[in-house]
Amino acid sequence: MVAESSTARRPALPSAASSRWSHLRVPVSALLIGILAGLLPLASSGFVPGAPIATAVAATATPTPAPTADATAAEPVTVTVAPVSLAPLRSGEDLAVTVRITNDSSDTITPGTIEVYLAERALTSRSALTAWLHPTKVGKPGDLMLRSELPAAIPPSGTASVAITVPASDVGLTSGNAWGARGISATITEDGSVLAQGRGTFVWYSNEVVTPVGLSVVMPITVPEQNTGLIPAKSLETYTAPGGRLTRQLDGVINRDVTLAIDPMIIASIRILGNAAPPSSLAWLKRLSEARNDIFPLGYADADLTLQSQAASGKLLAPISFDQSINASDFASPTPTPPASIPAPTPTPTTTGSAPAGLVNTAATPAATPETPTPTPTPTPTTAPGTPPTSEQLLAWNYTATDVGWPATGTVAAADLDTFTAAGLSSLILGGANTAQSDLTETPNANVVLAGGHGNALVTDEPISAALRAAATATTDTDWQVAMAELSSHIAVVSAERPATARTLLATFDRDTVPGGARLSETLAALASLGWRAPASLATARAASPATDVSFQSQAVSGIRIEKARSLLEREREVTSFSTALSTPLAITAAQRLTTLALLSTSWARDTEAWSEAVDASLVDSTALLSSISVSTKGPINVVGSQVDIPITLDNALAQAVTVKVQVVPSNGRLIVSGDVIEATIEASSARTVKVPVTAAVGNGAVTLRITLFTPDGSIVGQPAHIPINVRADWEGLGSLIFATLLVLFFGFGIWRNVQRRRRERTAILPTADGPADGPADGPTDDPTDEPTDIPAEPPVVPRG
Repeated sequence: MVAESSTARRPALPSAASSRWSHLRVPVSALLIGILAGLLPLASSGFVPGAPIATAVAATATPTPAPTADATAAEPVTVTVAPVSLAPLRSGEDLAVTVRITNDSSDTITPGTIEVYLAERALTSRSALTAWLHPTKVGKPGDLMLRSELPAAIPPSGTASVAITVPASDVGLTSGNAWGARGISATITEDGSVLAQGRGTFVWYSNEVVTPVGLSVVMPITVPEQNTGLIPAKSLETYTAPGGRLTRQLDGVINRDVTLAIDPMIIASIRILGNAAPPSSLAWLKRLSEARNDIFPLGYADADLTLQSQAASGKLLAPISFDQSINASDFASPTPTPPASIPAPTPTPTTTGSAPAGLVNTAATPAATPETPTPTPTPTPTTAPGTPPTSEQLLAWNYTATDVGWPATGTVAAADLDTFTAAGLSSLILGGANTAQSDLTETPNANVVLAGGHGNALVTDEPISAALRAAATATTDTDWQVAMAELSSHIAVVSAERPATARTLLATFDRDTVPGGARLSETLAALASLGWRAPASLATARAASPATDVSFQSQAVSGIRIEKARSLLEREREVTSFSTALSTPLAITAAQRLTTLALLSTSWARDTEAWSEAVDASLVDSTALLSSISVSTKGPINVVGSQVDIPITLDNALAQAVTVKVQVVPSNGRLIVSGDVIEATIEASSARTVKVPVTAAVGNGAVTLRITLFTPDGSIVGQPAHIPINVRADWEGLGSLIFATLLVLFFGFGIWRNVQRRRRERTAILPTADGPADGPADGPTDDPTDEPTDIPAEPPVVPRG
């Protein structure tokens, strides 16, 4: 293998090269073929001395898992190129680069030719840098620096990484070239046809005095989406175990120049468990309290600020209380000291080169970038043994700032600013989509003043943030080198724009892809080594001179998410109204608020379908809660009197007593309800019967009683119950008449029988004067009605002597 080079001239690709892009040897149909799942390793390496100058070229084919993305969206062959070191290249130094060729086609790439080019012009603006790294169409790759043969064939789904060193004489840059970002490109050709081209950058330095760019970095400390507002102990144990999500996050940023934006739910979830908290979570919380990083709080559960505002909540929500979730037995004895057996791992920074002498203009370094102060450690709130903590103690933390809001990127509307200001958020972190700017030739400070007295905003530098995130989540060394080279070049371009003026920018990690562990530490260590970057705190960024050519631009959350959020917030209002009937309202209002905050978390935005299902499930649960006080009387009930008391049974399924008012309204005038509403107290998990006095008016027929329950303050409880009534209002009078008639007949018949019987008795004892017409003279008559006409004389009284 022969490496060709020429310092006299660097010819570009032949004019016919551009036409070769449409005649790739890989057929277009290969784009429709799925990526092979098998891995075909290729291992070969070699050292070939160049012809007058030694050029080391090492090629290693490494197996690459088949991507999960649709093959039709991927290029069949891709090339990436990046410098091996982040140290700036000086005059007389060789340029060491890594070229990686990935073959996602169905054909084997036979040993071809790698060509490395230098961009014809320096990348002196952000737009030029972006256009070079992400061209909209294939353009001229630059001046040829070196041509080398690919050591071995690359099979389908194979990857080859080639280390190439370009001699300083072939680079062709001298001390007369201004410092700054330079573009490089690499192509892979086969049989004279260009298969693919990749582009990268490096930083050239030629002894200028450089003004470093202040870069403030913010990292969110959050957990995946939750259905409730407290993280379960089992999940905390997983997140804070070695290699867990929270552990990896903290390992990568602790005691570095990174501001932490933490979800207070994490702190409260650990503290509320008391002695039952996993030891790993207590150790994690202790490490956080001892960290030197600046820290500010996100909204509780990282609830989406703009979603709350635009869903017409009118305010930003916060927890009401944690008393309902505290188990007093977990605080029966003092909380044990977290074990010292889980020390913070010591990150091992990758040596990426240090700033050369004379590179940094210390006089021009931003004056407001002092070393990160060491905050006073925040101990766990102390309480008397056996005394559970208060809600304030669960959330207490020694934050560096509490007036910073971080809405979801590109979702803030103009009307939201009033809501944020009312909530005490005087400084916002905004994505670039929420800003409008004129054509700027230079990069302004991140600080922007918001009109209308809404404080200021810190605008995230999107290209720098994207490169930082890519580096921190890179899965291969080459990917990391590519991302860090882009990050380094962006900062260098900003520094070179105005050599004597300090600027302070903001870069953020996002919530969707959370980096952590060794790669995050490696990224931050490499960033700290750049001589044209100076660490800056969030306070420094807020104090920087405001950008005058950048203004706020209103955006909005999607309508689907807003409608779902409105239903969630409306349900919370219903639960709050319902709670006034309870003896202890906080038991349900506080729990409902935590659930609402959890479901409004920004983390749900990445999966709208799953979020919609979670919201629907919550609405079902809260519907059951609102139906826990009900009327169990079903009917029908027969009313047969003019005035009766109708029994109505009320059920209480809650674990506490409730007080309700009962209102009964008939559907028509056949019944009249006497008196006002009835107030009743129902004990926990029990039922009570109340009697409603009613009066039957006129007529018979069907009546429906609508039973409505109200809280003491007048809010309706559940849905009204309807009880059918059959009214027979005249049965009472008719029954009395029938009874009186029967009584008269009964007594009348008795009197008549008695009269007839006595007549018969008289006739039998005293016959008439003419003698009996028939029968014996002394016998009684047969006619019972005959009355005796003669009454025998009383016998004479004979004196006793």
